[in-house]
Amino acid sequence: MKPCETLPDLLTPELDLVFVGINPGEYSARSGHYYAHPGNNFWTALSASPLVPSTVRHEDDHTLLTTQRIGFTEVVKRITSDSTDISNTELLTAEPTFRQRIEYATPRAVCFTSSRAFDVLFPNRRSTGTWGCQFNSFNGASIWVMPSTSGRAARYRKHVSSVLAELSAYLDSEKIRVID
Repeated sequence: MKPCETLPDLLTPELDLVFVGINPGEYSARSGHYYAHPGNNFWTALSASPLVPSTVRHEDDHTLLTTQRIGFTEVVKRITSDSTDISNTELLTAEPTFRQRIEYATPRAVCFTSSRAFDVLFPNRRSTGTWGCQFNSFNGASIWVMPSTSGRAARYRKHVSSVLAELSAYLDSEKIRVID
């Protein structure tokens, strides 16, 4: 794996969905792909969801940008081996540039892949333990929160699949509205 400064955003205008992490992990940054650590269940969960038509792996993150209109970014671009090294102050400091990246992507939905970043950026907007669509919008996009897919959050994995299924149904219903 190569050394790098950060994991580049995978964003283009008019995306359907942007997945948002706290920050790039060392393993993912070195591989150049999102959620690449072998202990992370993100790609298994996404593959099992109706958001993608077939099995996808971390090497497919770039392809999803064009084939499924799914992008990837983080709130903080600093690489760490543990996202708990990112302070709440650092998350809040990174918010303006993060918002600019989301404005650029103009997604229909933004899905935070852990509750911590959402809870810091949108304090007191989510009841503890609630996942899925939040009653907020973010630059015109619906906001979703799912449990982390890291190995440390394995006890919440059952909730990930239901959030991804609901998110897919939402995006499908929005496509129907646009066509009608």
